[in-house]
Amino acid sequence: MSAHELEWRMLGACRGLDPTIFYPDRDDEADVAKQVCAECSVQQTCLDYALTQREKAGVWGGATERDRRRILRQRRRTA
Repeated sequence: MSAHELEWRMLGACRGLDPTIFYPDRDDEADVAKQVCAECSVQQTCLDYALTQREKAGVWGGATERDRRRILRQRRRTA
């Protein structure tokens, strides 16, 4: 990916926050990260990136790994 394609990361509400917030041990501990994502101007871009790259860990675009797997399954069903 080019620097231009990842420029959205500089606009994220998560920028400068403790990264451990976005890598909780369990999904039920992801509320703080999801709240940050809910107010982020690049939430959808972040989620799209995570889905495309098949990110396995962390909260991306307000979605945990489990959420992202569910989204991908739903997309496959409707395709």
